[in-house]
Amino acid sequence: MILYTPLPLELVLMSDNSSSPYQEIEYDGVTLVVQPMAIGLGKIVQVKSTDPSVYLRPELQPGQQIPLLPKH
Repeated sequence: MILYTPLPLELVLMSDNSSSPYQEIEYDGVTLVVQPMAIGLGKIVQVKSTDPSVYLRPELQPGQQIPLLPKH
């Protein structure tokens, strides 16, 4: 398919993530994609980091539950 448009590519390919059940958050200095579970809790779905040591942290493994409320 070829699409001819005067719009920038970013606008054409931009998706509406407002209906997504996932949220991208920063937790302990690491960007995570989480699925909200209960009030204040989320399940880690994906870890987004270029630091290999982050993937070895057991508390940040996909499937783990983390608090979504900001730390004080």
